[in-house]
Amino acid sequence: MKTLNEQMSIFDIIINHDTETKIIEPPAVSEPVKTGKPKVGGDALCPYPIPTVKEIMKLIDNSTYRINKSKLISDVFECGALAISNKVDFTQYDEREKRYLEIIKTYKPDEQKLIVDIFTKIFCLCSSVVYDDGCFDDYLGELFMKCNQGNKKAGQYFTPYNVSKMMAKITITDDKIDKDEILTINDCCCGGGGMLLAALDVLKNDYGVNYARNCFIDAGDIDIRCVHMTYLQLSLAGVPALVKHQDVFSRELWSIWKTPAFIFQYHRFNKYLNLN
Repeated sequence: MKTLNEQMSIFDIIINHDTETKIIEPPAVSEPVKTGKPKVGGDALCPYPIPTVKEIMKLIDNSTYRINKSKLISDVFECGALAISNKVDFTQYDEREKRYLEIIKTYKPDEQKLIVDIFTKIFCLCSSVVYDDGCFDDYLGELFMKCNQGNKKAGQYFTPYNVSKMMAKITITDDKIDKDEILTINDCCCGGGGMLLAALDVLKNDYGVNYARNCFIDAGDIDIRCVHMTYLQLSLAGVPALVKHQDVFSRELWSIWKTPAFIFQYHRFNKYLNLN
């Protein structure tokens, strides 16, 4: 993610560090980082301490005396989504870069750094699912609800992750999995992407499916904040996906967000590029 003078690469965050900042180096294999997360197994240990939702909330709460919490978390999600999109989806670069600058210019330099700090932790947490000691969860959905972002009038309450995972286990069965073909998953009211992540969790850990290669997700929501959250979580998990800002009933489509894994494998998944 970037402020006005900083830039982020798609899977490596590059941030200007002051002289007192300690850069965490990947640990030796014999001394893996203790993350507090349950180890699933294997050798691909996460090379950095995995942040928690509690740590991110502490960072947000310590700063919201001067910044509106609702606006801050929405802008973090949107700027993060824009930053990732603009590294891979050049067809929408100009419009999305303009939107990014509109948001970031409303903050003072120290507040811009706060946005970067929050997103850095979100980036590390959400991308940790690709490591053997990372765990799937609806992290951004949890952040969203803890920041009181849910629309009570619209009945916007995100499904707890353990319930989503139970539903995924019931729905996904051996007869529906052919590892030689692409598995498609759809959620037209995706919220923060919790049910989609639960499905990936079951496919990866119960059935050994390489979802980065053999899954395609078509997601959408009428709430643009949910679109940004789902796009972030799927992008950082390495999932080929299209996330649409769309009214599922009228079929009106406002924008479409293509994850890096979709763009990098475009020729395998372009047949799913249905914008109607």
